[in-house]
Amino acid sequence: MSQSVGGPTAELAQVERYRFEARYPGQPFGPITLDEPEPTGGGVGPGPIQVLATAVGHCLSSTLLNTLERARVPCGPINTVVEVEVGRNDRGRLRVRRLSVGVRASPVHPEDRERFDHCVSVFEDFCTVSGAVREGIQIVTHVAP
Repeated sequence: MSQSVGGPTAELAQVERYRFEARYPGQPFGPITLDEPEPTGGGVGPGPIQVLATAVGHCLSSTLLNTLERARVPCGPINTVVEVEVGRNDRGRLRVRRLSVGVRASPVHPEDRERFDHCVSVFEDFCTVSGAVREGIQIVTHVAP
């Protein structure tokens, strides 16, 4: 069963060459500048691969935090690094082949270690973004003149 978020989630407008501005209608925060890295673009903002890595890393980190909070396990600061492997597919096209996510977190109190370990063993199943990426997401594209 799919759930609609009600309207556009992101709107992108070209600023210059490969630089775009992403806005999020109805949200209280400002736009984000996106760009391709040099030499293709100007490198003035994260590119699509970095945005994908950020989305997966943030979702996993937030989901871990939520799982720990629900289990009432105090945790030290969470730090996450996402490494991206890019390679060519059978047709020679560049594709994101792998995302390696390293999350550093630890329980504040030693007596919480068992519940912490349980949370670590189950949290990925609740991550909306990484779960969708793992399963493959249908993308429907329409180009209008």
